[in-house]
Amino acid sequence: MFSRLSGRTWLVTATAAGAYMGSRSRCGGEKEKEDRKIVIIGGGTAGLGVAAMLRNEGFRNVKLVEPNSQHYYQPLWTLVGGGIMDNALTARGMEDVLPSGVEWVQKRAKTFDPSHNRVALEDGTSVDYDVMVVAAGIQIDWNKIPGLVQGLGKEGSGVVSIYDYKYCEKTWREIKPFLDKPTSKLLFTMSPTLIKCAGAPQKIMWLVEDTLRGLGKREGADISFWTPGAAMFGVKHYSDKLEALREARGVRGVFHHELVGIDLDSKTATFKDKRSGGLVAEPFDVLHVAPHMSAPDFIKASPLAGEQGWVAVDQATLQSTKFDNVFALGDCISTPNSKTAAAITSQAPVLVHNLMKFVEGKPLDGAYKGYSSCPILIGKNKVMLAEFGYGGKLMETFSAETGKFPLSLLGQEGALQERLFYFLKRTVLPFAYWNMWVKGRWYGTNGPFKPDVTKK
Repeated sequence: MFSRLSGRTWLVTATAAGAYMGSRSRCGGEKEKEDRKIVIIGGGTAGLGVAAMLRNEGFRNVKLVEPNSQHYYQPLWTLVGGGIMDNALTARGMEDVLPSGVEWVQKRAKTFDPSHNRVALEDGTSVDYDVMVVAAGIQIDWNKIPGLVQGLGKEGSGVVSIYDYKYCEKTWREIKPFLDKPTSKLLFTMSPTLIKCAGAPQKIMWLVEDTLRGLGKREGADISFWTPGAAMFGVKHYSDKLEALREARGVRGVFHHELVGIDLDSKTATFKDKRSGGLVAEPFDVLHVAPHMSAPDFIKASPLAGEQGWVAVDQATLQSTKFDNVFALGDCISTPNSKTAAAITSQAPVLVHNLMKFVEGKPLDGAYKGYSSCPILIGKNKVMLAEFGYGGKLMETFSAETGKFPLSLLGQEGALQERLFYFLKRTVLPFAYWNMWVKGRWYGTNGPFKPDVTKK
């Protein structure tokens, strides 16, 4: 009897001990996540998405440093500028989209002190961290083009831009009167710098062109696209298609020309010929400007910055190349991808995966492959979906060659596809953003399914 009781006692004790040790092991990992102080700089698309994903992964001490009280879904600003959408639908209060459990520090970051794991804020206070994520976005340098700020601020100047919430509606107000006039001169410019959504300067152009065509007023409109570059787009596959579209629709392409000044009194734009250095004066009725952009000044001046001022990160892992406990994503980083919201949806799960590996003391095996997407509006209800990775490699979701089953059965080209992609841009993606992305439940081309981001 004693022997049997001892055996039972031993079995119960061993089972309980095993469960206890297993519980200890699991709780140890959870405890580590709870204790780690995560600070995210920037509450835009990148910062908000990562904050939500980290909370979903069990991190409990997450702070989001963001001074603005409004949050914007910027991909719709083109549709606002084209008179299709209400600007108010692109904005929500930060308190309405802040992930549950994330502490919002409504202040502006001023300087980084990564050697002491500290960020100084503009009001003189600071926040400390164990791991920092920089998602500070891109800086728009409106003052780089003389006359631009004044033109944007003056009603009736004809100077417009869809690159800011406060200017989107003005774009349509300035364009609309010329839809009824027999003639008009409409100029659309490309920036000489890296910019967010490099397709946007011509999205608004194609939208206006198609609107005029539908009203029977296209013949009297002189529409031109002015770019410092040598082609319509940075990826040849799509550039060739856009060049063919430009020729078919009678849009003038003025290549190797950079906008360097605006005279509001004469409504004249001055361009510099990048080859000869000469200046060209061009009158306009409406001038849509893609402004200069750069890394935020406080990043340029920080120890995190690389040679061009962007946060220097490994282009696969998104870990800082200078400080191991710093990660970054979005428009502020040095990776050679196109800066778009779609790129962020691909980067975020990689960063979160690698941040978790870092916390666990394991090798970082998640890899971002440069994916970016630009749904280029080529009409009022048509989109050319450009998807590519590092080096311009095609990464098309719906194509038979590079797509994912079953989406690859649909195909990437054709009239039906153009309308479907417009529906995705206009309706599906905004819904996914406001209802899933801000909750950490949307993974770009993977939809609601968490992707395997490990290196292959």
